[in-house]
Amino acid sequence: MNAVLADSGRSSSSIHVATLLALLRAGEQSAAAAFNRIARRLSPGELSLSLSPLSTLIKDEERHDSALATFSSVLPSIALGDSATRGLFRRIESRETTVHLARVAALDACVCQVITRVLACADDRVLDSRLIVLLSNIRADEARHVRVTRDLARLLGADLAWLRGMNAEVRNGFARLLLARAPAFEALRVDSTRLVALIRREQ
Repeated sequence: MNAVLADSGRSSSSIHVATLLALLRAGEQSAAAAFNRIARRLSPGELSLSLSPLSTLIKDEERHDSALATFSSVLPSIALGDSATRGLFRRIESRETTVHLARVAALDACVCQVITRVLACADDRVLDSRLIVLLSNIRADEARHVRVTRDLARLLGADLAWLRGMNAEVRNGFARLLLARAPAFEALRVDSTRLVALIRREQ
């Protein structure tokens, strides 16, 4: 794999692939940290209902991050340290468990949409074939995470209308994050304008 990725790293698109993976890793790390914090804040009764799905979610997010890190290791180093990125992931946080769950579900839904568009537009001349397989698997997992996380939020008292409001809030913030990285997505053959429109529309 290192040889294949090294070839990819020498291509002109390597910086843009690295940007994509850095953004995805930030989402995975944010979600894993969120689920850990949520588990620590639950009452004993709530934890008894939620521990099994939360544990699975945490393991999945950490596994995704580790797998993405393997590919990132042979690409240019990308730091997502700008204030907009930090602000978005800080706003995911909440001491209110249902709010936190709803925002993480919305974040994971955004990740699904991004991966869907990347996979629909890119091919193995831009993305290594094994990375395409990994992204497909992550998308399937994240779609399940959205359902599980929303179900947990509803179990703890959230209703559908309120969840839609939380979803819109996160999606609008994520859309602004994507706009700032439009050149990277265009280089990966993804229409960034359409991607942002899709993110905002899925509310």
